[in-house]
Amino acid sequence: MSIHLHSKQPIVTAEKLLDYKRVHGHLGDFRAPETVLVCYQRSTMEYLLQQHPEFRPSKAVTHLYLPNDGQIGILGDWGVGAPGLAIKMEELIALGTKRFVAVGTAGGLMGVHNLADFILCPKALAEDGVAHLYLPEGQSAIEADRQMIAEWHDFMERRSLPQFDSAMAWSFSALFRETIGDVCRVREQGCSVVEMEAATLYAIGKEKGVLALTLFVISDSITEEEWVPRIKEPAVRNNLHQLADWALEFCASSAINRQSKDLLGSL
Repeated sequence: MSIHLHSKQPIVTAEKLLDYKRVHGHLGDFRAPETVLVCYQRSTMEYLLQQHPEFRPSKAVTHLYLPNDGQIGILGDWGVGAPGLAIKMEELIALGTKRFVAVGTAGGLMGVHNLADFILCPKALAEDGVAHLYLPEGQSAIEADRQMIAEWHDFMERRSLPQFDSAMAWSFSALFRETIGDVCRVREQGCSVVEMEAATLYAIGKEKGVLALTLFVISDSITEEEWVPRIKEPAVRNNLHQLADWALEFCASSAINRQSKDLLGSL
């Protein structure tokens, strides 16, 4: 018996892909981590794996690394931009992941931020080619989950972390098509950093009912006159590694807190 899809229903879904993988024995008894730390830079993922050798490659999901208890995953080095992220997110969500924390670099717009500044991204403008497909028609911006922001602020206070700038991101995937006109336009809309994935992360999280948060380090600057790339400078590298350490600790502490609450709730 054939099943007719609604005209706006996706033909290919993560669930169908996973069913295919199960039939061919690719998933086994895999259990998805509740929380995944997304690393946009390969160097960040490599740094974390060196610091935490207990994370080993998953046999079921490529580019995912898991410790023995499997509560947290590190995801990275799948490519660049929103399309690859969307596939990985959808797959992991269908397998059971509930939370995503992303760390990476972003470009500062019009001198609002300094090199190597830490950035918390509460909102993103979706101009990346993917995010708008997950947003309601006519919506162009998407916010991070408020619960995740509140938890991050609590974590910052407990750990006495330095100040993070709050910055709306311009999520735009065409690196060589960032024009002066566009930069001025998105600055008027409130964006002060540019990157490629935050809007997709938030849009998929919203549609699928999972939590998502993005954190950045400023690695370059764009003004009306020039682009100044400085991603290779030690201050950027060191702060990005530090951010990754904090983010992984945040993921771990959040998992412990939820386990404690679940245990108390069962008593």
